[in-house]
Amino acid sequence: MRKMRLLGVVAASSAGFVAAAPAAAQDRPSYELPAIEVVALQSNLHQVAISLYELPSLWELAADLHKQAADNLPRNDAGQFFGYSRAAVLYFYAGEFGDSRRAMEDAAQVAEATGDVFTAANTYVDAAFVAIAEGFAGKKREFVREARELAESEWLTAEEKADILARIDGAPAGPASARVALAMRLGSPMTLAAD
Repeated sequence: MRKMRLLGVVAASSAGFVAAAPAAAQDRPSYELPAIEVVALQSNLHQVAISLYELPSLWELAADLHKQAADNLPRNDAGQFFGYSRAAVLYFYAGEFGDSRRAMEDAAQVAEATGDVFTAANTYVDAAFVAIAEGFAGKKREFVREARELAESEWLTAEEKADILARIDGAPAGPASARVALAMRLGSPMTLAAD
């Protein structure tokens, strides 16, 4: 119930932010307004989510807000990576490994679609680690395959390729070690707030 009330407050404050646009903006053609509203809503959702990082009981809600902000953008918009990757970390710390894995996969797909091959490969490896933590071996193999294929890209340096392959080869064997490895790599929600 508290989650629904907070989402209502976010929606109301977003609407107020958009409604407070200067009068000159109202003279613009109507086709521009939806884009303005989406950007304002996305930014506001991220800000509210970040304000929740200090409260572990609200990490899942913060993740939902980041994911919603990313979902509001056009498919494979570069700005989606921030929302999906933040959501993945927060879901992970909230113990929602399935949601974390899906958000990490979404982030990897966005990075790949926008041409950031190194980040995409590393994010697929992160998704594989989440799948290990979750005990989902089939997804782990799928993500490792994606990361290996990207590691062969001509756009990566030999050092970047070696880094990706070393992470794959050093993958944790079980759920507990995967959780520790991810916690060390991803940082905590508190360190994310400082970024």
